[in-house]
Order: sequence, then C-alpha cells, then structure tokens
Amino acid sequence: MKDNISTAIGESSRNGIFSEPPAKPIITDTDEIKKQYTFWRNSIFIISYLIYVIAYMGRRNFSIAMPFMNSEMGINAEEQGLVLMISSFVYGLGRFINGSIADRGNVRTSLPKNIILAGLFNAGMILLPLLAQTNRVSHNVLVIYMCLFWGISNWYQSALFPYCAKSLIRWFPNTTRATWWASWSTSHELGSFLAMNISLPIAKATFLYFGKWALEAMFFVPFLLSSLIGIIGFFALQDKPTSIGLPDVEEICGTKAAKLTIAEKEQQDQEAGMSYYQILKKHIIYNKNMWNMGLICFCIYIFRMGPVDWLFKILIGEQVHSTNFLETIENIDSLAALKSSMLCGFGFLGTLFAPLISEKLFAGRRVPACFWCLAAGAVSVFGIWVGSSPFSPAIGHQLAKNIVIFLSLGVAGFGVCAPQVLIGGVVSVESASKRVGAAAAGFVGFLGYFGAAVSQIINGKLLVFSISRYGDARIILLYWGCIALLGAVLCIPIWNMQPRKEYSH
Repeated sequence: MKDNISTAIGESSRNGIFSEPPAKPIITDTDEIKKQYTFWRNSIFIISYLIYVIAYMGRRNFSIAMPFMNSEMGINAEEQGLVLMISSFVYGLGRFINGSIADRGNVRTSLPKNIILAGLFNAGMILLPLLAQTNRVSHNVLVIYMCLFWGISNWYQSALFPYCAKSLIRWFPNTTRATWWASWSTSHELGSFLAMNISLPIAKATFLYFGKWALEAMFFVPFLLSSLIGIIGFFALQDKPTSIGLPDVEEICGTKAAKLTIAEKEQQDQEAGMSYYQILKKHIIYNKNMWNMGLICFCIYIFRMGPVDWLFKILIGEQVHSTNFLETIENIDSLAALKSSMLCGFGFLGTLFAPLISEKLFAGRRVPACFWCLAAGAVSVFGIWVGSSPFSPAIGHQLAKNIVIFLSLGVAGFGVCAPQVLIGGVVSVESASKRVGAAAAGFVGFLGYFGAAVSQIINGKLLVFSISRYGDARIILLYWGCIALLGAVLCIPIWNMQPRKEYSH
C-alpha cells in the first residue's frame, strides 16, 4: 500500500493536475466518512451521467445532419460513410489508449477537460456550410475538413468513458455496481434520443429567427452544453475515495469480501508485485476471453451504430432535395426522427434492465442474457424492412407499417443495448484486474468501434447499392441482422464466465 501511495505521489508530481492524485490520510470519524461518501458518490454519478448525455447529443446530431449535408454541401452517402469510419476508428483506438491513461489519471480534472475539448471540435463543424458557400475550397477539402474535426472531437469523446468507468469501479461496491453501471449507461441512449428529437426543432427555430444557420445550430448547441457541464465538473467530481481521505468503497459500504482459494490468493500476491504493463498484458493482451468479448462487441457496435447513424437517412430516402431548409423540413416524414430514436428509447430500457435480466433469469450470468438479446435483435431487422420499405409484402396501410417499424426498432434497441452495457461494460471490467479496469473496458470498446469503423464505409456503399438495385434498404438491413446473429453465436464459448473475486475486495 505504501509503495502504491509513493508511486502515485511521484507520478502526480511529475505529470501535474491530470495525473492520479496521491492518497490522503484516512478520516477516522465514521459519521463523517458516511456523509462525505454519500455526497461525493451522488455528485460524481450525476455529473458523469450529464456529461455522457451531452456527449451523445454531440455525436448523434451528425446522424440527423447527414441528409442536409448532401443537399447543402453535396457530401454524399459514401463520403459520409468515410467520415463515420474514420471517427469510429479514432474513437475506438482512443477508448483503449485513453483507458490506459485513465487508470493512472485524475477523474476530477481530466473528465471536464475532455468534454470541453470534444465540444470545441464539435463546434468546428459550424464552419463547413460557410466554407461550402464561399466556393473558395474544393469539395475534397470539405470532406477532409469534416474527417479532421469530427475525428478529433471523437478522440476527446473517447476519453470520457474510461474515466466514468474508473469512477464506477472505485465509488460503487461490488454488490450494487452492476445496477449503478446500468443506470449510468442509460445516459448513452438518453443523449441519443434527445439529439434525434431536438436537432431538427433547434435547426428550424434558428432558420425561422435568423433566416440561416440551421445546420450550424445542430452543432453549436452541444458545444455550449459541453462547455457548461465541463466547468461544473471541475467542482463536482473527485478521483477516488482515497484521494479525499476516505477508505476503499468496500470498507465504507461494509460489503462482504468473497473468500479466495489458495490459488487465487497466491495469484493476487504475485500480481501485487507486477507493474501496470505486466498486468495489462496478462489480463488483456494475452487473455483469450477478453478477445472473445472484444469480438462480440465488434458485432454489437456494427449492429448498434449502423441503424443509429443511417436509419434516419434511410427513412426519409430522397425527400431531402431542396436547398431551402424550411421547405425540406416541411416535406420530410415528420415521424422519421422519432422512429430513428426508438432504437435509443427502447435501448434505454435494455440498458437499465440488463443486470436484472441476467440476475433474475440467468442466475447472475451475463453472457446468456447477451445471447438472447442479440438473437432477438437479429430477427427484428425483418420487421424494420417491412415497416420502412415501399415494396414490403402483406402490409399496405401506412399506420400498420408504422406500428411494425416502431415495435421492431424497439426490439432492436433493447436487443443491442443490453449486451452493450454487459459485455462492453460490466463483464469486461470485472474479468480483469482492478488495476487495469478502465483499460479492459477500453480494449473491448476499441474492438467494438473498430468494427463500427470498418462497417461505416460498408454501410454507405451497401445503402447506395441496395437502393439502386432494389429501391429500398433490404441489403444493409440483412447485413446488420447477420452481424447480430454472429454476435450471439460468439457468446457461446464464454457462456458461464463469472467476475473475478477481486471485485469484492
């Protein structure tokens, strides 16, 4: 313990305010410990939740803006796929690298810094329409500019999850961590839902008031919110209990430590003398179960990011044809944004109830719950096609088609978000040492976003091909369904995997 504190002090003095702060002398007053713990735990949870809501509002706005980028700047589906591919790859790589940094970083300073910078580069997208209107830059320069600014914004966004994961590990005991984690993870879906349902009204209101800047407003509002929550975060966050003189969370909450076997105790003692990078290699790089979870996450994120990013564009089809923003808004399907947000709305429920499903239906095993959710998601794509295609059989009435697509999107959203929070969050973290918890989540997240990155350019090409060949999006929907089914199959080898007992110490 003394060696760890000395190391933390040394690193803090060398690297400054963004490094993990040293441990302070432990407070002895029990009532004061309980009081401070409750206050900071709640503050950290609320601010972390709001940071992620706003972060996702600053990511999903791109999906709503995509059709208008085509009409106003001539950036087509394949070029948009390129932007999404690069940003997804940058985000995934950042999840792993920033996860390693976060394990030794300071949540209090680093989390606000990254949300502010992510918002700043999000605001950089405002210049795109202005550059396009000047006719002084080439079309290729516009695409490069978009890739650069959206990619950098995603890099800073990728640093948010590792610091939030570190807080969830350090501030919430093993007995309730999965529930708190799932509750926090609903921020992803709430942010996406808000982005998809308020981006167009914000743009419309801006256009009606100023007569311009509709597309720009979609990116400016998240910037303002990111700056505000970042400033609040500097005052409302802490790194971990020991950094403010509190004991370890399990000691504070009085949770029972799981009894270690002799072999597990020997392994724990051996790992106590290992460096951070030795632990990283043992529990992540050379851990076949971690790679298996990464491959499942690879499939999850293709199935999740595909519909979230492209469904709005699919639903409105060729309705965005006018350069007059107000005329376009009045003519497109008024339910398109709401339909698209159903993935996030029901994903909110899937995220919230994921631990309960695994605990009540599968005796605490997370992976079987992931299997059945992904299998249901795979089946749901048929209903999405029936509800969105003008050529789907049997259903000719628009009301019936709307009901089918709302229900199908609900199943898809629930089916992909439950395994996302389990595999991409709780299971990946609790399958590795606490010392590399954020890096473990970052590694699995990297493989997930790598899948999304590779798939984004495929999505753009498949959409163009499917519409030109069949007049609807059946090929891309079939692709997403097959990927979800593959993710379910990959759950089988780790069906009975349990968390490390270390997480109850």
